[in-house]
Amino acid sequence: MTRWTVAVFEFQRYFKWKQELVSVGLMLLTVGIMSVWPAIKGWVDQDYKVALVSELAAPKVPGYAISQIRPDATDNARAGLGEVWDLLVLVDGAELKLVAQKSASWQDKLTPELQRWLQQQLIAGLPLDPAQKAVVQRLPKAEFEFLQQDNREESKQQKLLGGGILILLSVGVFSGFGFMFTAITSEKQQRVTEQLLTLITPSQWIDGKILGISLFCLKTMLTTGLFAFVVMQAIRMMSGKDLFALPLQPLPIVLTLVFVALGLLLINSFMAGFAATIDDPNHSSRSVVMFLPSLPLFLVFSAMDNTEGALMQFLSWFPLTSYAAMPMRLASTSVAWWEWLGALLVLLAFLYWARAAAARIFELGIRMYGKEPDWSELLRSFFLSSGKAIR
Repeated sequence: MTRWTVAVFEFQRYFKWKQELVSVGLMLLTVGIMSVWPAIKGWVDQDYKVALVSELAAPKVPGYAISQIRPDATDNARAGLGEVWDLLVLVDGAELKLVAQKSASWQDKLTPELQRWLQQQLIAGLPLDPAQKAVVQRLPKAEFEFLQQDNREESKQQKLLGGGILILLSVGVFSGFGFMFTAITSEKQQRVTEQLLTLITPSQWIDGKILGISLFCLKTMLTTGLFAFVVMQAIRMMSGKDLFALPLQPLPIVLTLVFVALGLLLINSFMAGFAATIDDPNHSSRSVVMFLPSLPLFLVFSAMDNTEGALMQFLSWFPLTSYAAMPMRLASTSVAWWEWLGALLVLLAFLYWARAAAARIFELGIRMYGKEPDWSELLRSFFLSSGKAIR
């Protein structure tokens, strides 16, 4: 029960209801604004007026009112730039000349449309029969045949989902780094460890910290992911696209949460143990070592372009990377039951050992003031049992 008391304290230490309500309110406000944004944009923005000097049929581009004018009216159109016209387009053979009062971002959107329009007009004017023109205008068709049933669009969505999981894991890892480092070093500097050690054991203390901060990191990941998903949907609504549906199944969702939660416990175990060995965070050269947990994420990121490859399979079994690699595989491809079960058992066993090792280092470091344990003491505490490490 004492462990859970510390865990609840550490979770509530950073979890603030008012902040959460404000975040939810901002999220709902964002959704509301983005939902009505297309109507607002259409009401505020007016079509840009473009004068086209050409005998070719004028193109139709949404958001632009393109009008053909006679060549003898070019000088009047040039003089009316900024008042009557927003842009003057001159067609000289296979070239376009665009004249405007000043540079604007909307011109970058219109220019490729005009280039494609002129290209189509030039192709239509070539002495080619209809079949030849169709060949020139059309890209060669490429069609895949899969021996197993596959959906390429769903596969793209799965890869996008895998990348999102990796980004959220980075949020959780660095959140744990900040909270754990701040909590432990501030407690050492404020000399509250003596009072706490009279009430609870170092093992109970570190377990509570790991559980509480890991729960808060998991909450941060979930709320960040939900906010990003809502913003992405709002952007698609603004652009007139269909809503994005996550290709999720119940079992991969549960397994992803389990692997991510165990990964946060593993990382925060390392951080709790090592942070206790830092006496003064402002002058200690060991603070940079606490960034090591980000290395596994980098390794998984480097292999995410081939989730079916041998490297990703190895990373999904290796306990220091499986918490990030296995969710990537689960989101991007099919994984046999014995693979995720085996990787889960390996991760659990490694977490059990790593937590015990971190507890020994935590007990060593939390009792020391004015100095930091040397590396030989750290290694002895890390690899030996508690009694042997103390001797």
